[in-house]
Amino acid sequence: MLTGGAVGMNAEKRDEKKLTYYTEYPTRLLYLPHGMKRFEKLGIQKNFMKNYVIIEPGQIPAYCFIVKKGRVISYEFTPSGEERVYNFMEEGSLCLEANVLVEKPVPIYFKTAMPSELICIGRDELLSAMASDPQLTFDVLESISDKFLASMDQIREGYCHNATWKLCNLLFIFADRFGVTYDGKVLIKEKVSQQMLSNLLGINRITTVRIIKELKDLNLIEQINGYYCIRNIAQLKQHQNCFDEF
Repeated sequence: MLTGGAVGMNAEKRDEKKLTYYTEYPTRLLYLPHGMKRFEKLGIQKNFMKNYVIIEPGQIPAYCFIVKKGRVISYEFTPSGEERVYNFMEEGSLCLEANVLVEKPVPIYFKTAMPSELICIGRDELLSAMASDPQLTFDVLESISDKFLASMDQIREGYCHNATWKLCNLLFIFADRFGVTYDGKVLIKEKVSQQMLSNLLGINRITTVRIIKELKDLNLIEQINGYYCIRNIAQLKQHQNCFDEF
């Protein structure tokens, strides 16, 4: 699984040195583009251990959350018992805001992927802040819109692309968020297990292992000290395009 935050780069520095290899739509690594300062004063900060389930399907959340430190993931289990991961709420992201505002139950699980500090914001506090601060209202709307567009993109991928294309795309997404140049290559400074890749893509681990081996055999990617490294962005993109709309 993802084992920690991006190595050696804080959120502000990532924004300043952001690489843009693929991102046409909001990615599955969610965060508030304008930061979380407007939201911090609205709630209470609480610490949660790794793998703490914040809410389960069918429950109506009493709070939405700002991820101050750590990471929250949204997921569910397939009928065969496999975990299907949808989005990562990164540091500086807002989660469960739509369900809190309209008082609707969540359809999936939300849990911490690592020890996390979350700011818990109640519905009344959020509504009051939105009524008095137009920019905060826009931030909430943008957060909800990003989740909608990211979800639609996942659906589109499922209909139009095969597993190889999707895995390449996921590598580009991680490169956008965590990539740093390294000896003319792009090193993804976030350790991602093959199981987590499988859970994100909705494919079995055997398929993930096979595709990764193929990409390594073609000298498109490699691993350095456990980190995936894209050897050549253009060549990987060209290889991905061979599988466009199977």
